[in-house]
Amino acid sequence: MLEILSHQYLKRFIKVHQTDWNHIYSFGRIISKCLEENHTYLINSEIFSTNNWISALMISLFLSEENSTFVISQEKINFLKKNYLKDLKSIGFDFILKNNEIIFSTHRVCFITLENLISNLNVFRYIDHRIIFAGIENIKEDLKNHFRISLLKKHWFFNGDKSLIINQKIISTYNVLKKKFFLRKVIGNNNIFLDHEELNFLSNFFNEYSSYSEHFSRVSDALSKGWACWVTLDDTNFEWCFCLEPIDELSQIKQLLINNKFLFLSATRKDNFLQKYLKKESIDIDLVMNFKSNFKEKKIVVYAPPKQMLPNNPMFTKVVLNNCKKLIILRKGLTLVLSDDDSLKRYLATELASIYGKRVLLETIPSFKNQILCASYIWWINNSYLIKSPEQIIIPLLPIPNMAEPINNITVSHNKKLSKDWFREFLLPQAIEKLERSISPLRKNSGKLIILDGRAKKRKWGRLILQSIQPSKQINYMLPFD
Repeated sequence: MLEILSHQYLKRFIKVHQTDWNHIYSFGRIISKCLEENHTYLINSEIFSTNNWISALMISLFLSEENSTFVISQEKINFLKKNYLKDLKSIGFDFILKNNEIIFSTHRVCFITLENLISNLNVFRYIDHRIIFAGIENIKEDLKNHFRISLLKKHWFFNGDKSLIINQKIISTYNVLKKKFFLRKVIGNNNIFLDHEELNFLSNFFNEYSSYSEHFSRVSDALSKGWACWVTLDDTNFEWCFCLEPIDELSQIKQLLINNKFLFLSATRKDNFLQKYLKKESIDIDLVMNFKSNFKEKKIVVYAPPKQMLPNNPMFTKVVLNNCKKLIILRKGLTLVLSDDDSLKRYLATELASIYGKRVLLETIPSFKNQILCASYIWWINNSYLIKSPEQIIIPLLPIPNMAEPINNITVSHNKKLSKDWFREFLLPQAIEKLERSISPLRKNSGKLIILDGRAKKRKWGRLILQSIQPSKQINYMLPFD
């Protein structure tokens, strides 16, 4: 019944508000079926990076006479309240908007950000509730940003009477540890990994003084849960920061995932992460569906030179620069150069700017079409919706997580202790997911993807990454490159 009713309302809505997404009715029926059967669904589609799907979802939620919670960004909440609610009222819905709640006579639909959801976990942890989770493709990064703890000097030297014994003890401990950590510093590396004895000392210390401040309490709790932790040294101010992150971000909301029914919406073409994780944790997804977006999907033209150097070759950087120069010749559209290696990214931007001048940008939104943009993968993923699809994307280095980052180093060590295949279970899936999201705009214009990392052809896992790029057409030469 809900499917039929939602279809009728959606048809009425689309008569006034046209859409270019051909699958909106099918999407609406799937949403209604999910709500009626009280199942957990995962739906993948690049349409979720637009707003074309919102009306179908909201109509089904409004007609389903059960309370539900819609997890989206604050920006989307503001957009919905400003643009959609008035239009939905005009097709016959009667509700009251109070703060971020849409109140009907029989039920409520609540808008909430991920941060607020996590802050109120106890509200949802032990109840069977319907939660719609948009933007699930960002879940690991969002959780990492939320849970990350950075204990700075100001958090130790808490406002209070420094003559008190407890404050003197804390200040003394901070200074003793500072001296110890700086004595262990290695030139060129500001990160210090803690040994078993140091971990035990800090665990006992923060447990003893957990009531000193909210920050100390959070650190104590994180250490008791076995979070990854390390020290970052500040050479400029001769200070140090205690950093903590959960090794497995999703484990922090596992109880929430187990005890509620979800509708996960992922703006990726095909999910490469969430489904595997939930299965590993014995959390069932009743249905996984992939919807095409509102553009005709074209094949990405992929070129990976067979004789390209490996990144550990001393000549790699100069060869990559020369290849970039060749690849930019005669290009009329946007060229995007992606690298998570900050020094390589800046080197390429600087050298290319010496030739092409203001056409070259470093993580800046282009203002005209034939510019050359150098950026990190994350910057591009977060800003690509503001930028026209590039004519070509050049990848000097595949997005394998950097082992110089402490959290990656600790996570790999943790997986080794558990006798897990740390590369194929941790590093490789993250690389495939990041690459997939970065190159998705090329499907709109059959753009070119050029991979200058020799590992793409010379390593088995590199060939797996190439195979993961779909739909694609691999070419063996590319003028004027060859």
